[in-house]
Amino acid sequence: MSLGYLTRQIKAALWDQAFIGCTRVSCPLGNVVAVRRRKGQLLVMLRGWGRWYPVESVTIETLFARPSPPVSRNWLALQQGRDAR
Repeated sequence: MSLGYLTRQIKAALWDQAFIGCTRVSCPLGNVVAVRRRKGQLLVMLRGWGRWYPVESVTIETLFARPSPPVSRNWLALQQGRDAR
């Protein structure tokens, strides 16, 4: 896998960590809050630290499964053009 693809996956996990809370992104140095790549290196910003650090690996942990939103039968019937009863 390319570094660009991995960076996009880590950024998606960071978004999930920030706004939904069911994912934790970390590295051996601490919790990751941002990621970027520069000159072929993976750089991370750690929570509470004010600069970018090169790392070899990042761990993405799923803390709990995100529940799917309930779907109303009436909504499904309206989408299919049928009577909602």
